[in-house]
Amino acid sequence: MIWSMKPADPEELVLPRVLTVVVERRRAILACLAGGVALALVGYLDQPSRYGAEAVLALDMRKFQALPTESVVSPLPQESPVLRTEVDIISSRSMAERVLALLQAQGIDAAKGFGLTKENATGQPASGRVNRVASDRRALLDSLMSGVRVTNDGRSYTIYVAFTGMEPEFTAAVANAYAEAYINYQVDVQTTATRRVSDWLGTRLVSLRSELERSEHAATIFREKSGVAKSNGTTLLAQQIAGLNNELARLRAQLAGSLARLATAVDISDGKAGLALPEVLNSAAIQQLRSEEARLKRQLSAINESGAIKNPQIPELTSQLETIQKQIDAEVAQIVDSLRTEIEVTRRQQTGLEASLKQLQAEMSRANDALVQADQLDREASANRAIYESYLTRYKQTIEQDGIAMAEARIISRAVPSSSPSSPSASAWLLGGLVFGLSGGALAALLLELRAGYLRRADPEEGGAGIPVLGRLPELSPLQRAGIGDLVRHAREPFAHAVADIQSRLRLSARPGKTPVIAVTSGAGGEGKTLVASCLARSLAATGLRTLLLDANLTAPGVAAEFGARPVRTVDTIGPREEVEIGDFVRHDGPSGIDLICAGTSNGPAEHILGHGGFARLLTTLRSAYDVVVIDSTAVSNGSGALLVSALADRTILVVPQGADRTETDRAIRKFGTAGLTIDGLVVNGACRATLERSNVVSFANDHAASTADGRKRMEMPVDLPSIVGM
Repeated sequence: MIWSMKPADPEELVLPRVLTVVVERRRAILACLAGGVALALVGYLDQPSRYGAEAVLALDMRKFQALPTESVVSPLPQESPVLRTEVDIISSRSMAERVLALLQAQGIDAAKGFGLTKENATGQPASGRVNRVASDRRALLDSLMSGVRVTNDGRSYTIYVAFTGMEPEFTAAVANAYAEAYINYQVDVQTTATRRVSDWLGTRLVSLRSELERSEHAATIFREKSGVAKSNGTTLLAQQIAGLNNELARLRAQLAGSLARLATAVDISDGKAGLALPEVLNSAAIQQLRSEEARLKRQLSAINESGAIKNPQIPELTSQLETIQKQIDAEVAQIVDSLRTEIEVTRRQQTGLEASLKQLQAEMSRANDALVQADQLDREASANRAIYESYLTRYKQTIEQDGIAMAEARIISRAVPSSSPSSPSASAWLLGGLVFGLSGGALAALLLELRAGYLRRADPEEGGAGIPVLGRLPELSPLQRAGIGDLVRHAREPFAHAVADIQSRLRLSARPGKTPVIAVTSGAGGEGKTLVASCLARSLAATGLRTLLLDANLTAPGVAAEFGARPVRTVDTIGPREEVEIGDFVRHDGPSGIDLICAGTSNGPAEHILGHGGFARLLTTLRSAYDVVVIDSTAVSNGSGALLVSALADRTILVVPQGADRTETDRAIRKFGTAGLTIDGLVVNGACRATLERSNVVSFANDHAASTADGRKRMEMPVDLPSIVGM
């Protein structure tokens, strides 16, 4: 497309072409649209009425638990994948089998509800009847699965179970059956899992009990054989050693006490201390002797106090007192001897206990290995006991859970029979028919356009010369020629579409980043190049491009007469070294929006003006000021002026008149090829209506081929342009 500082909207390129195709192929599009609506009407009338019913389930986030124990089956996680899995379970074939069984249990004839007839199977062999029953069951299951629709909105724990059928009561019954079957399925899953676990735990407990008894019996037998039997958590040998230690400590304390008492008794016998020894104080004989000694001492004291020194009782009392004291000393000596004997006995007991303790300690060291093995057996028995008790506890919990299984979903809305059918929908069928008809019409229009493009590629004008035909302009009546400005902008005129097609193809093949200069020439004068150039400029200006039409036909200028312009200065007045000011040349045409540079008739050869630097500088200035420049060049037969202009332009269009002699056209093509210049396309001026219908739409592939180097190859030898004149 043309690349400028103010690019046109792409819709300006596509929309006119699309509207042209729609207008031209309107009959095929309308026919396809009518056919689509008719097919939709037939389909709508042919479809039986179907009713819908929906039951709503809700997965409970709360856990109802009658017993404070852990359940066998964990609750469902409230996650989107889990909800999707539950939806798939409800839609599965196994759930359809449950629903079918539930319907049969409720006395509902599923085959009648689905409209499936039952043929009489009497007289058939047994294998045939079995196969037919299986086939009918498969058909019922398929009908159930095809009619149910289970959904979840992804934002809640609600599951919608919808079913579609031909009878409203049966449809509601099936939807409710699906909801009830799912509730029963959850209860069955929990009940089956609980019973399976309880059966397995019961079997496992038997083996664990046997293992526990074996390990405990082995530990007991080993302890008895190894002598490391325990009592109150300790072995008998350890208890004996502890008892001997306690007895030895007691004897040592007793020996210390006996030695202390012996020392005290020795001190008494030596007169070093009073009679404070417990054995002495507690002796009955000594107490009696002391009582007698005290009586004698009181009598002697009484006699001495009376002053009867010569009393004959004094010697007798004194003798008795000495005898009693000797008896006391003898008793004390006897007590001391008993203490020595007691100490000796205690020492011997201590020696015996120490010997027994050493023997038991030696036996204890020998029994350590057996004790380690016995402890290992005890630990094994304890582990088996812990496992058995845990399994026993779990078994009792599982037995208690049997019969109290609760579903994790509940029905919050039961399905009710619908009062009106849910399908077929007239609006949906009509919309589908319209879409189908429009799609078919678009496809038909595309095929027709492809066919037209194929026929156009077979046109000898392109095949013979290797130059693409950009378009054909239809013949114009004198009235149309007079109003050519309005005709180019008229949306319903074929001439306007032909000109728009030519300018669109030129824009699509233009190189970006450069203001295109388009030269329009012809083989000879009077072939309509001024008409083509002016109409092309009008069409380009209508797209919003800043367009300038330059008259370079110095032999027979026609732009000023075409637009009724009165220029102040013309192209033929440009000097070879003059710095051009385009404001002196440009005149604006208000109705078309085109800027014009007109020309006058040159007195000398046109090549003198078109080939000097002033004209080249004028084109350079115009490139920077406009989006596109259209040049009405001179005819090729009038000299080399057309070649000079084409050398400065980006695109060259050769106008070929309808019905004219092809000699001048062939000569023009040979001149361009000899000069190494390219003719970018042909415009057939005055083509008949049939040819216009066949080539008005040019395919994109040929447009692209025309813009490539292959489509613009240099003409180095004369080429033939057959059948242009003969059309």
